[in-house]
Amino acid sequence: MMPFILLCAGLAFIFLEFYLPGLVMGAIGGFMVLTSVVVFADQSNSPTAIVLFGIGVGVSVVLLIKYTLRRIPRAKPQYSIYLESDQHGYRASKFDSTAIGKTGIVISDLKPGGYILIEDKKHQAISQSGYIAEGSTVSVIGGQEESLIVRQINVNKGKTL
Repeated sequence: MMPFILLCAGLAFIFLEFYLPGLVMGAIGGFMVLTSVVVFADQSNSPTAIVLFGIGVGVSVVLLIKYTLRRIPRAKPQYSIYLESDQHGYRASKFDSTAIGKTGIVISDLKPGGYILIEDKKHQAISQSGYIAEGSTVSVIGGQEESLIVRQINVNKGKTL
């Protein structure tokens, strides 16, 4: 009787892990499930019964996980942890595409990341060629995620390095 109680309690803890994530419930559940197999093996004299119990435990865990993964998106909205609707107001980081082709001044050393100033507006930037010192003039040649990609301009000759 004890192995079945441990098995049911362990499956309940594994089920709760899906709703209270953090590994604690799942670890306790997994320990209880394994303990139920050990206790059953200790109490049983039949190797066939032990193997069948082990297979039953494995099937039970797989079916529980499949059931839970199907249940989560189908739960009533007030009881669901699954967000089906779009997230309003969410905006992924993106560079300012209007800055491409413009020149700016480095306001914090680019090592290779830092900040530049273009038309009195501060932008996050990444140097294409490594370190660029504060005060250097740079040209924006592209963008990646939230940062502009820049190349240093040689002020004396008006050429890019």
